[in-house]
Amino acid sequence: MILKNLWRRKTRTLLTVLGIAIGVAAVVSLGAIGAGIVESYGSILSNPTTDITVSQKDAIDISFSALDEDLLPRIQAVPGVEVVDPVVVGFVQSENLPFFIVFGYETDSLAIRRYNVVEGKPITGQREILLGMKAAEDLKLGVGGTVRLYGVPYQIVGIYETGQALEEGGGVVSLAEAQEIASKPRQVNAFQIKTRRPDEADAVIERLQTLFPDLSISKGSGNSAAQEWVGMIQAMAWGIAAIAIIVGGLGMMNTMVMSVFERTREIGVLRALGWRRGRVMRLILSEAVVLSILGGLLGVLLGVALVQAAASMPGYGALMTGRYSTGLFAQGMLTAILLGTVGGIYPAWWASKLTPIEALRYEGGASGSSRRRKKSDESAAASASRLPPALRDLGRRKVRTVLTVLGIGVGVAAIVALNGISEGMIQQLNQFAGGSSMGDLTLMQRGVPDMSLSAIDERVGRAIGGMPEVESVSGMVLGFSSQPGMPFFIISGLDPNSPAMRHFTVAEGRHIQRPNEMLLGRAAANALKKGVGDTMQVLNGSYRIVGVFETGVGYEESGGVFALSEAQAILNRPRQVSYLLVDVRNPQDVEYVRQAVEQRFEDVKASVSTEFAQNTDDIQTLQSMTGAIILMALIVGGIVILNTMIMTIYERTREIGTLRALGWRKRRILSTVVREAVLLSALAGVAGILMGIGMIELAALAPAAAYLQGTFTSQALAETMVIAIGLGVLGGLYPAWRASRLSPVEALRYE
Repeated sequence: MILKNLWRRKTRTLLTVLGIAIGVAAVVSLGAIGAGIVESYGSILSNPTTDITVSQKDAIDISFSALDEDLLPRIQAVPGVEVVDPVVVGFVQSENLPFFIVFGYETDSLAIRRYNVVEGKPITGQREILLGMKAAEDLKLGVGGTVRLYGVPYQIVGIYETGQALEEGGGVVSLAEAQEIASKPRQVNAFQIKTRRPDEADAVIERLQTLFPDLSISKGSGNSAAQEWVGMIQAMAWGIAAIAIIVGGLGMMNTMVMSVFERTREIGVLRALGWRRGRVMRLILSEAVVLSILGGLLGVLLGVALVQAAASMPGYGALMTGRYSTGLFAQGMLTAILLGTVGGIYPAWWASKLTPIEALRYEGGASGSSRRRKKSDESAAASASRLPPALRDLGRRKVRTVLTVLGIGVGVAAIVALNGISEGMIQQLNQFAGGSSMGDLTLMQRGVPDMSLSAIDERVGRAIGGMPEVESVSGMVLGFSSQPGMPFFIISGLDPNSPAMRHFTVAEGRHIQRPNEMLLGRAAANALKKGVGDTMQVLNGSYRIVGVFETGVGYEESGGVFALSEAQAILNRPRQVSYLLVDVRNPQDVEYVRQAVEQRFEDVKASVSTEFAQNTDDIQTLQSMTGAIILMALIVGGIVILNTMIMTIYERTREIGTLRALGWRKRRILSTVVREAVLLSALAGVAGILMGIGMIELAALAPAAAYLQGTFTSQALAETMVIAIGLGVLGGLYPAWRASRLSPVEALRYE
């Protein structure tokens, strides 16, 4: 009987199953990708031939670690150590690949042996590279080909496999060349150590910790520092999945509510034939669970397909290779069943409460008992007569209307929130670069996949400062560390006497004057519960807080400001800066200076400071991710409104037949249904905008999330409303067409 009832409304059943499937697909695909990132990223530098990894203490990630290679002989001299191999890890952009990892080893090292060469030979000379299997497939290159890194050609001498997609999406070069590529002269990211005997590893770690208390020393790959970072990625993935789950759940409840309304008289017959309330409730819940199981199975298949599609994307595929498990599939199915159960509880309860007489008298209209309707008929008629027809029709089904508005509204809220975050980040970066005293032009290294990896030689700044059109040049270094309660603590280094230092307005205390002093951002001060006079341990240094600054830029206030030379020292970036902030004497010469700088220094990318954010690869990647999530929200929202309007037409078939018999033309029927769909989506748009703004405002209240500053422009909100109304038009077209095609006789016979 359950399957028969579902089969009677094939279109409604299909749309409901699809709505649930999208929620489950989000759980499976994002869960698999998250697990893949954890496994792949956590296994970087994992090596069966080495026992211990040494890296920089409090570095948020192995790629941000920086150690002097002069430490090698001192580590080698520790009793129990047999071999010490220096390693460089750098994220770069290659031709046609936005995401590429370069690993650097001594060509005769023990650690390089983990890269299993399946074609060609190991690297032995200069300008040679081993290419990972995934990168070779993405670039469509093989042994003998050439790959360019920052414009420098490297000959592919071999193809390797490691079993980890992230590593196979990169390449291996000699240590010296990796240092050059990553702008780490005489520096490495880590040392990998092989002990004389495996059982000596713990004793060697204790000796190393005693000799080098400022270093991070651990067994295995030493990439545990990335756990908080990976955890944030997983949290974001689950947040995205939650959007699809909520929308799917509301759509499920909407479907079951409409199904019960449509079958009210049928339920009355069953009750008159002796069905008890519990049996009616079990019937409705069983239908909901069957729908959810079908949606779960389809969602699992759809989720696997999405992961496979993501894994085939050139460049990003190495990062998005999924890892499946029985637990993940069970999680997806459990999500589906919970959606069905929760979505079916209220409709099942409502159906079970109907008395046989009440149900048999049901002819559509507002939900609720006959007595309640009779009491409110006169007042409802008086107020309804003053409402537009479309709004009056929606008011007849308050529960359905509210659920539909919420279902679409959650998707709209996701669009508003993500757009707000993206625009907020752009505004923050432009406020930083184009703010007071920060310069007319902002310069960074060309081609880096992440702003924080930019590295420019200080001599470039001095050369630019000698141009007659330039008034001043301020060098700035940017880095990150991890603090308790703040996995991303931003380190900014500036010359205390530079013009750019005036950007950091001191609200408490004073500016820095000595190397062992620092300014702390207001958001960081609140999160860490620190103030003027307190001491902070940052990477390998201890600093006294002499001032708390406020700039109005959330991500800046989530960190500290240090003297340039001190920041270079703790980040191990001698004579390097991340950005150059250039003041031009005459504003009319800004474009001329920008072009002159880029022509003279090919490795430098110059942007007008007010447009700095839009020209970075970070923001472009963020906007691409935002676009993908928005697409998912649009698909889910479109299914919800299509499902709602189709069920509305089924429920009102006899009413439409009456209108047709009274002389309504097909066009009038079509326009009425489309107007209702547009009004529904417009209401959902308004609700979604309010929910989206509220979500960001609430999230930004957390001290550690001060960088989540949403920017909501009137243009963006107007575009969101257009998207919502567009969903209404698209979702209403097919139901409107179907309604207009009904003949009066066919519609009046409908049961």
